[in-house]
Amino acid sequence: MHKAIATALAAVMIAGCANPVREAEDFAAQDEWMKAVIEYRKAVAKNPSDIEYRSRLRQTELKAADFYYQRGMRLLDQGQNDAAVAQFQQGLAAMSEHRKLQQAMNEALARKEAQALYQEALGDRTAGKNVDAIRQLRKALEVWPEYKDAAALLSELRKQEEEQLGDKLALSSKAPITLNFRQSDLRTAFEFLARSFGVNVIFDEAVKSVPVTLFARDVTFDQGLSLLLSTTRTFYKKIGQNSILIAPDTRDKRGQYEDYLVRVFQLNSVKAKDMSEILKGVINVKKMIVNEQLNTILVRDTEEVIRLAERIIEANDRKPAEIILEVEILEVDRNKAEKLGLDFGTYSTTASLPAPGTVPLAGPIGSTIRNTATLSIPSVTLRFFKQDVDAKTLANPRIRVLNGKAAKIHIGDRVPLRAATVQDVTGQVRTMYDYREIGIRLLVEPTIHLDNSATVKLGLEVSSLGENVGTAAEPAYRIGTRNAETYMLLRDGETAILGGLIRDEERNTKVRLPGLGDIPIVGSLFTSYDNSAGRSDVLLTITPRVVRGWDVPGKNAREFYSGTENVYSEKPLFAALEVAAQSAGNGTSAGAPLTAPGLPAPAGNAAAPGAAPTAGAPVLAFAEPVYEAAVGQEFQIPIVASNFSGVTNVPVEILYNPLLAGFVRGDPGAIAPESFGAEADAAGGVLSVKMQFAPNALPDSGTVLARVVMKGLRPGVSYLVYRTPSIRTAGGQTLDTQVRAARGVIR
Repeated sequence: MHKAIATALAAVMIAGCANPVREAEDFAAQDEWMKAVIEYRKAVAKNPSDIEYRSRLRQTELKAADFYYQRGMRLLDQGQNDAAVAQFQQGLAAMSEHRKLQQAMNEALARKEAQALYQEALGDRTAGKNVDAIRQLRKALEVWPEYKDAAALLSELRKQEEEQLGDKLALSSKAPITLNFRQSDLRTAFEFLARSFGVNVIFDEAVKSVPVTLFARDVTFDQGLSLLLSTTRTFYKKIGQNSILIAPDTRDKRGQYEDYLVRVFQLNSVKAKDMSEILKGVINVKKMIVNEQLNTILVRDTEEVIRLAERIIEANDRKPAEIILEVEILEVDRNKAEKLGLDFGTYSTTASLPAPGTVPLAGPIGSTIRNTATLSIPSVTLRFFKQDVDAKTLANPRIRVLNGKAAKIHIGDRVPLRAATVQDVTGQVRTMYDYREIGIRLLVEPTIHLDNSATVKLGLEVSSLGENVGTAAEPAYRIGTRNAETYMLLRDGETAILGGLIRDEERNTKVRLPGLGDIPIVGSLFTSYDNSAGRSDVLLTITPRVVRGWDVPGKNAREFYSGTENVYSEKPLFAALEVAAQSAGNGTSAGAPLTAPGLPAPAGNAAAPGAAPTAGAPVLAFAEPVYEAAVGQEFQIPIVASNFSGVTNVPVEILYNPLLAGFVRGDPGAIAPESFGAEADAAGGVLSVKMQFAPNALPDSGTVLARVVMKGLRPGVSYLVYRTPSIRTAGGQTLDTQVRAARGVIR
């Protein structure tokens, strides 16, 4: 009988254990993988030592993670980011360490953020704020580089910007020409340039005939026009597709021919009044009106000035940093009171005296007083009282505040206190009250820095309402307070503790019966003790967490050209001369040296990279005519030599602009030298490379002798020009070496 009962109980237990497995398998068959994981987790929680359950749980978690990953990726491909994120979240809930799910979740969140930035860019574009739209699109592509819609819109906006900035003329020819004027008339020089490219030129009546001396080889129309305008102090105005007007570069003439635009700038963060002061301090704006109600600035000026104002506003109208301050305040109050002993109360004696002027007829006066005198003896009270109060107040507020703004936290009461009593002409008396904040008051003012640290100005006040020191009719309450003010520098997430605001109060009172209370030992029976002690302590912790750091503008927004002192422009004065370096390979001579008044010729016997060298003459050149790099990016410049047969010692000096590019290192080239050294004189802008080769090691064909690594420092164009080297053969013969120049374009 007992054996049958045991067998039945075992069967029931097995069936009960099998239920979670069966339910989990049913959920898995219905693709309810998260429910299956939950069932297995329940089973493992009840039976933690069951290896089979743990194995099944692990397998189910892996299958669930893969299932939700596949489903989420399909939704992600369909553009349903929110639904994909929900699937990935379920997968991570099943298996948090799944790497593919983590990457997919990050990608989905990146796409979601990029799409939000894209929508903001569309709104900015609709509002005509193309600069803000371009900035948002760049951020979107930084978050999600494969975002095709953002890339297409960015390309479109850049194209529109280039078309607005371009102001190109319809030229009949783009082939470069050579300008050679010696004391030529100004009008003749402009007419020759215009005819060469099929452009009509019209002269203002104030243009004077002055002699022009200019030589420039292989120049485009923009280059030649820029040289002529700069050397003759004139400017041009486009008046058609292939027509320009030349006028003296004076204030009156620019005011006569330049078009004025009106632009309304809508500011997001900075107040319009403050931004107007920034604009006035940098550029001279002809007309500028501030609309404080709409927070806009209305500017009327030339197109160049408006573009500069737009870039200045873009660099300064940034969202301020924002921070969350997590505060925890702990106040501990402890009060102890003891009342022990006999309280005999207050004794009093009274007597009735005869009325003034009257004398009792019967009996003496003393007996009369004795008959009317009374002695009051109070009742005796045994005081046996002890009190111990331990109170704790805890507050954990969080407050979000902008950089440089004050935030306030008050935990307590606003208590009305009598301020004044006023009696009006009708005789009515009114009492005026001031509401005083009692409790815990915290004032904080953070200053957020670029490294996400914060300087916090903190003021803490802990106050309590005390006893009434006035009368019942005119109460006046005592207010106990403790204050602390400090400045502290905290890192993002660092916790600072402010403590030590302790207040101790202790009172000891003895009331004894005269005479009897002074007797040793016995006197304690006729003494009443009233002792009290109080202690209050306040502890505060504050933790800053940066929600949004400073929106620092990029390099191009922080530094850009603004023209000359008299003429504003987004391009440098000789910007057209740098176009050749940017358009190498499109038919123009990218490395052609230009010679004109005010432009120094390259040192040495320099020739254009495309010019044919003299047959058999040794040549020092560069591998490319143009080298491009971004600021902070390294780029390599190979030194190429031809017809150096029989040369063993090769000293090379290269001139460069040390303000734009910096020397990093030098490396040997294709042929290993016996000795090699490379150094740079940053002050003089001279790069020196010294190489010693074995006899007959250098061939006649072009070979790379060395590779110089440079680094971009700031935007601009740095010419790379060889100084005429003194190259000698092993027999001591000096070679007439030709050199080729190149340019380094730093973006």
